[in-house]
Amino acid sequence: MKFNDKILQLRDERKISQEELSEASGISVRTIQRIEKDQVNPRPYTTRKLLEALNVSLEEFNSDLHKNSNYYIEESTKINRFIMSNFLVFLLPVIFLVAIWKKGTWSNKSNLICKKVLSFQIIWTILSVIIILLNPFFINLFGGQTVVGQSLPTPILVYLGLSVIDVFIVLKIVKSLKHSSTKWTSVIPNLF
Repeated sequence: MKFNDKILQLRDERKISQEELSEASGISVRTIQRIEKDQVNPRPYTTRKLLEALNVSLEEFNSDLHKNSNYYIEESTKINRFIMSNFLVFLLPVIFLVAIWKKGTWSNKSNLICKKVLSFQIIWTILSVIIILLNPFFINLFGGQTVVGQSLPTPILVYLGLSVIDVFIVLKIVKSLKHSSTKWTSVIPNLF
């Protein structure tokens, strides 16, 4: 159960109007309305005042919230499954390039480009999987919120960011190899 739902439930159980809760807590009616509509996250002071007015201890309130935290874990799991299933986006270029590279006869320059892009793509896929798997750990470490704003969950933003960086670096590798530059390729180990 979310914070706003729990406050609303406690107020309904006690048959207290928003105005009465406002008078008892010293919190404005508008703030209570916004909290109950999940438009804002209350500050600790506001939370304490509301709970005092509802005659509920913080420990009791938190234990009820955490009993129902499986919803957030399930949502996080769904997001992570979605992202992991989409790692085919990272793997498809590797599979495609390996198939083309093995079938064709290449000039030394084209062969080098394929090898470097394949090497980078394999390393990038492994690092991306590690970053995405560690993402929930870092979210909990830095505040426990899995949502940035109201539109996109953090793991999806991380995934999209990694995808954009991947495409950018692959294009830079190809461009630098075409111009016989080792600026972008010197740090990539040759796995083939």
